[in-house]
Amino acid sequence: MADALIVDDHPAIRLAVSARLERELGFHEILESDNGDEAFELVRQHLPPLLIVDLGIPRMSGIDLIERVGAAHPEVRMLVLSGQDEDLSCSRSMRAGAHGFVAKRQSLGELISAVRSLLAGYSVFPLHALGAARHQGYATGRDALTLLTEREVTVLQYLARGYSNKDIARELLISSKTVSTHKVNIMEKLHIASLIELADFARHHNLLR
Repeated sequence: MADALIVDDHPAIRLAVSARLERELGFHEILESDNGDEAFELVRQHLPPLLIVDLGIPRMSGIDLIERVGAAHPEVRMLVLSGQDEDLSCSRSMRAGAHGFVAKRQSLGELISAVRSLLAGYSVFPLHALGAARHQGYATGRDALTLLTEREVTVLQYLARGYSNKDIARELLISSKTVSTHKVNIMEKLHIASLIELADFARHHNLLR
């Protein structure tokens, strides 16, 4: 059985995290993946006790991966390592079933501390993010974001990156018509009239990292 699975589409991040887990926690077998589909299959095959996952990964988002792993393998402890907006990402991660959250701006030492806590059975989320999630204390733009479903947030991220409806449908394994429906709902909920505004909104709220 593997000690951990790291899922991030940046090889340098996977390498850095893997090296610290080996050096400081004595992990011997660390699996890596750059996409959600492969990661879910690796979890199914190897059942690592720890999953470290970025939210902005291709071929199944980090949120979708967390939900699927939590449903199929509840014994796996899941830690989000993300560069996206902290309050929003923590809220989404908690709702999806993650056990902890560490921002990429934090040191690897803090990541290792979070891993120790998770493996000891604790949950690890920033206090200010827990408060924001509990009270929905977001700024105006974030208030609107909380109205979106997890799938709508994922579609928003793809749209903001310039993906076409057809490309998004292929990535998420849904129909182009479904993508179009999500797109309409997103723009209505956010009161946005164009894809340019949507991309600006996503960048402003750090949804593209």
